[in-house]
Amino acid sequence: MGAGSGTAESEQDRLVKDAQLQSAAAAALAAAAVKAKHLAAVEERKIKSLVALLVETQMKKLEIKLRHFEELETTMEREREGLEYQRQQLITERQQFHLEQLKAAEFRARQQAHQRLAVEQQGQSAPSPAGGPPTPASGDQQAGPGTPSTTPTPPSPQATAAPSPSPAQPSPQQHT
Repeated sequence: MGAGSGTAESEQDRLVKDAQLQSAAAAALAAAAVKAKHLAAVEERKIKSLVALLVETQMKKLEIKLRHFEELETTMEREREGLEYQRQQLITERQQFHLEQLKAAEFRARQQAHQRLAVEQQGQSAPSPAGGPPTPASGDQQAGPGTPSTTPTPPSPQATAAPSPSPAQPSPQQHT
């Protein structure tokens, strides 16, 4: 009996050792699982933190871009207002230029009309050729469609001294 019982005890010791080994392995696996779960939770928190930081950074970038666009919009609005002001100035200058051109043309027309009247008056005051019709006196003239209705002013010394310009060659005019 002694030999059979020794094998039985060693079998039992071996079973106990196997049970203890399995128990130790299960405890080790459970500890590893807890540790892995803890590490996974830490990693998940890190990822969430990094995602939040990324979102915040992207929001800051968008805010900076929006501010930049607002500044550009303000600058463009100022430039548009400046261009509008310059456009209005140009329109005013053009109108002023055209007004001056009209005044200059009116002045030339008046000067030419006065010169024609002076020439006509000089021609009427000269003696008529023999046998020709008598020239009417200045009081007898009636205003025609092309003559002014007011009495002309006497010619200036320059108008009587210089020959009358031909219609093809306009004389140089003075602007006042």
